[in-house]
Amino acid sequence: MTAAAGPDGWPDAVAEFGWHELLEEDAETAVSILSDLEGRLLPHASFVDDVALAATGRSEWQREPNAPVTRIVFPPLGSARVGSVVENPATPGADHCTVAVSGIVSLDPRATASLLVPARLGDDLILVQTPLDEQNLTFEPAGIEPESRWTRVAGTVEGTVLSTGDEAADLWRDIRAAANRALAYELNAIGREMLTATVDHVTSRKQFGRELGSFQAVKHALADARVWQECAELAADAAWETSAAEAPILAKTLSGRFFRSAAENCQQLLGGMGFTWEHSFHRYLRRGLILEQLLGTAAGLRTELGAGVKRGDMPVLASL
Repeated sequence: MTAAAGPDGWPDAVAEFGWHELLEEDAETAVSILSDLEGRLLPHASFVDDVALAATGRSEWQREPNAPVTRIVFPPLGSARVGSVVENPATPGADHCTVAVSGIVSLDPRATASLLVPARLGDDLILVQTPLDEQNLTFEPAGIEPESRWTRVAGTVEGTVLSTGDEAADLWRDIRAAANRALAYELNAIGREMLTATVDHVTSRKQFGRELGSFQAVKHALADARVWQECAELAADAAWETSAAEAPILAKTLSGRFFRSAAENCQQLLGGMGFTWEHSFHRYLRRGLILEQLLGTAAGLRTELGAGVKRGDMPVLASL
């Protein structure tokens, strides 16, 4: 059903399937299935917001399939650090503040109810809700694939303070963890599609009378991507087995590493064909270059995990 809907009909097809009901009943199944399909079919929509907000358990963020969407303003591409800053802190007891918004948001064809903006006030985190203010906010496509609808947003707006202190930090941790799990599955699917197309290419073309895939250098390049694929897929599944915040970060890290390995090796092995507009490779490459940077690059997240290990923080990521 979703494949037949096309990239623009994706939200309606997902709603008709009853995916939001499945998300409430079995989040792991719902996320793994839909995120994998998003990576394979590259729709002009993203359900990362739906997944992340559902993981908080907050009733005000649970919605009907066709209702307007609350959009999360994620940190700027390449960073896991919240980019928005509270400029005019609410006085004690007040519920409004001014926020300098800076980040990336998914603006697919569905109607937008509001923006959920995580913002920094010194060392503290505050969650602020604000309308989609087109007068005071600027929007421009993020990355090199405007069709993805991932959009840079910047500007200064007034908003309602929803949460502060430890509660806000816990909610943001849950949002980030759920988003990382979804992004891991989507990146794995993108890398897998690139790898499949490349294997088909090197087994159907010959050089010096031999299949391209028979050369040792080609085998080594594909093996490198395949090893990272196995690591990434195991980590994505294992991220559901523990409540440790590091597990989804590790899953996203390894998925980003798999994507990078597949992108570099497959682009080289496809040769000039991989640079043509007719071949599918560029579509997966452009989408992956956005998602790999969302909520932190593989290199940045690896540094974050390493810093935790240096501090002596050694969580159990999955049962053995």
